[in-house]
Amino acid sequence: MRFFNVLRRRYPRSERLYIILDNFSPHHHRKVKTWAEDNNVELVYTPTYASWLNRIECHFGPLRKFVLEGSDFRQHKDLASAIQAYLRWRNKNKRHAAILREQNKIKVV
Repeated sequence: MRFFNVLRRRYPRSERLYIILDNFSPHHHRKVKTWAEDNNVELVYTPTYASWLNRIECHFGPLRKFVLEGSDFRQHKDLASAIQAYLRWRNKNKRHAAILREQNKIKVV
């Protein structure tokens, strides 16, 4: 909910926000739906088994390939550090051939 509150503060309350969500069960919780109603927000859910409609999905492929594949992190903080290091590298190398190759494996509408 914290993220939603930060997002809501960025725009005037008179503007209706549309937040696109997947069907992860916490997104359907009554607290989330009540918050949306109270804050002029429309929750838009992608269809079940339609991750290809979510434009962020193509970024998870390279993350899996470069951080998670073959890994054995002993603690969550080690995984978090690896993800942060990957994101720093990825943001500096947006057009790197390896990143683009992995992104193109996942078709997004």
